[in-house]
Formats: sequence, structure tokens, C-alpha cells
Amino acid sequence: MTMEADANTPSLEPSSVQLMKPTQALTTLFEIGRDIDETKDELRYGAASLTDGEPRQGFRVGGLSLMIRFEDSSELSEMFPLHRLPNAPDWFCGIANLHGRLIPVFDLAGYIGVEASQAARHLLLVLSHGSDAAGVVIDGIPERLRLSGDDYTDVDTAPERLALHLRGASFIGERLWFDLDTHSLLGAIEQSLGAPQ
Repeated sequence: MTMEADANTPSLEPSSVQLMKPTQALTTLFEIGRDIDETKDELRYGAASLTDGEPRQGFRVGGLSLMIRFEDSSELSEMFPLHRLPNAPDWFCGIANLHGRLIPVFDLAGYIGVEASQAARHLLLVLSHGSDAAGVVIDGIPERLRLSGDDYTDVDTAPERLALHLRGASFIGERLWFDLDTHSLLGAIEQSLGAPQ
């Protein structure tokens, strides 16, 4: 899938480069446009928010099993060369050039506060689309899942930083999978980057 740069993508020509703080540069490229407080009000946890039989894309981050709707991601690839920004949090890996479009890349395990897997093959999963796109580092190849109403459960065991960004949870194949609300998560990450470090 080839993505062309659009008018919202900053030019890298020397005459157009402006000095910014790292978080200004990042949030200029990463526009979620959804207030996290609004998202919290809209979220409903547990089985009521999951649709029986709906397909999901499952992936691992450290010891966690996460799943998203297929429409919530736009690409899976090997890791791209990343360009770090000074004074950014440890869980912000840097900026990647994805087919001519600059996207931020995050260590989701570090952001959530779980131990990353050192043995896994790390891949880049691009969440969302267009100017909202952001990459997260995942462990290994995602798998196709299908929700089952019989296996719904609550999200009580989710890490605190993740719990607010879940649609629910389900046992699939004897493993607990957390159903991730990508818009909510990316909005929270954007706000964290805008906060003083």
C-alpha cells in the first residue's frame, strides 16, 4: 500500500524547516483530534461493548495479548529506521518515514508499563490512517481472532494505564485478549507527549 504525502505533511526542504520543541514537532504530525476526557465518558467496558462473532486482529506486547478491529490498523511491516527526538519519553521510539509520510512510533509495552519481550521478533503495526497514523512496536506476527459471546470477561486484570482504553476482554483459545480502543489510546499518548516531561 503506497501512501503519498499530502498538503498536511511538512516539507523537509531546508527553507521550510522550523525549530520546534520535540513535542511540538511530534504533535504537528500526529493529529488525533479527540479529547481524552470525551473518550473516557464514551467508553463502556465489558461484554456489552463486544459483538459476538466479530473478527479481530490479535497481537502481543510483552506479556499482554491485545486485539483491535481490522479497520483500526493500516499496515504491518518490519521495523523502519527511526529518528529519535531529544527529551522525548523513553517509550517514544522516534519518527519513521513510511512511504514518504512521517509517523511517530511508540513502544507500547513501555507506555503501558509492562516488561517487553527481548526474544520476540519486533514488528511495526501502524494504527489508524492518514494524518492520525501512528506506529506501535509489537511482538511477532498478528493473528486473526473471532470474538465469542461465551468467553467475554471484565478488564480488571488490565494494567492501569491500559484499562481506560479497552472496549472489553475475551478468552479466546484459553488466552485472555484485551480489546483495544485505538482512538482512545492514541489520544492519551498524544496528551502524554504534550505534558511536561
